[in-house]
Amino acid sequence: MVTYQLMRMPQLEILTKAMPAAALGLTTKLQVTFVDAKSKKPVQGITVVAFTDFASRVGASGKTNSKGVASLGFPGNSVKLELLVAYSPAGYWGYGRKNFTLKGGTTHEVEPVDLAVPDFAAILYGNRPVDAGAGVTVGVIDTGVDATHPDLAVTGGAAFVYSEGDAGGSGPAAKQGDHGTHVAGIISSRGSLNPADPHHAPGKRGIAPQVTLMSYRVFPNSGAGAENYDIIRAIDQGVKHGCDLLNLSLGSSIPDDTVHAAMKDAFDQGTVCIAAAGNDGRKPVSYPAAWNVAVAVSSLGKKGTYPASSNEVLDEVAPFGKSDSKVYVSAFSNVGPPIDVCGPGGGIVSTLPGGKYGVMSGTSMACPAVTGAAAALLSANKTVLNMPRDRNRSIAIVGLITGAAKTLGFIQPLEGVGLMV
Repeated sequence: MVTYQLMRMPQLEILTKAMPAAALGLTTKLQVTFVDAKSKKPVQGITVVAFTDFASRVGASGKTNSKGVASLGFPGNSVKLELLVAYSPAGYWGYGRKNFTLKGGTTHEVEPVDLAVPDFAAILYGNRPVDAGAGVTVGVIDTGVDATHPDLAVTGGAAFVYSEGDAGGSGPAAKQGDHGTHVAGIISSRGSLNPADPHHAPGKRGIAPQVTLMSYRVFPNSGAGAENYDIIRAIDQGVKHGCDLLNLSLGSSIPDDTVHAAMKDAFDQGTVCIAAAGNDGRKPVSYPAAWNVAVAVSSLGKKGTYPASSNEVLDEVAPFGKSDSKVYVSAFSNVGPPIDVCGPGGGIVSTLPGGKYGVMSGTSMACPAVTGAAAALLSANKTVLNMPRDRNRSIAIVGLITGAAKTLGFIQPLEGVGLMV
């Protein structure tokens, strides 16, 4: 059995606690406060991770209370940090800062998500017509999608989690269920459909809002990884449901012949799988993206498309694009010869369960951006869309995707043939 993990950026964690205040006989801890940058009100539920030695993951962490205060286990009233990262709840950007002295009693601001401000994906693809994606069926193989979200229209799907008896349906898993809903929103959120009012409630428009959206939940409620057997069954069901594209924002370092065979069968029946490259920081492309039957997607970020205080700034690394010097391949993105195209994956705002919106980064986000752009392109190309469902159709779909990509001046292992425009 091979287990697959989600391809969003995981939260950094402390492996070794710094000398705790209690060990020195101190009764107080260093405390910092986080507030809303606009209202100045405290923000509860922010996970604060402070590293004194990032390479060894030494430091302390805490979570903000109702007063926005996080208690960190450092002695004294100041500590020299290599990195401070804060992970915010839905509705807020995170926070990131390097190489500074953190003082107790200080207040730090997190920016609220403003749906009227376009993220990188919206800048690239926000000008698509309101009927983009019409006639195209897209399957999201993930942690489930919240069909009650006002911006999402889920046509169908099912749970493929053998360990749970396939119970529970295609909605969000109890743990990490936000991931699939976020992925789905990038592809097909239906907010702002009125072109005369592009930021009309209830929210944010996805890249191809008129696709027929299917949700196939393969991740269990426990928050564990997805088993290959379940992914195979989801792929097969996607083909039976007539999906033109299957989004797989998941991956493993272990090659798995059974999933590869299922993807090849899908390809031979006119269904193309688009897969995330992985988030291991320039390591080889994960499976299934590494196989040539998938469209492998690396992640891009762009300076200025997220707040200067957000933790997305920590992913800004050279080289930068030749055609746009603000664009870079995200520090977390896996790269290598299998990469076909790149997509916006740094600081992407999308739907979350419960009618909420939030920010995620990862090749998990770049993947559905490419899927959405591909769906919009396929919808507009009826000749390819109406081809017989066979291998030639899949080849033609991949040709549309790669043919619409333009190089940003990176080498092939970073960007593939480039960014779809």
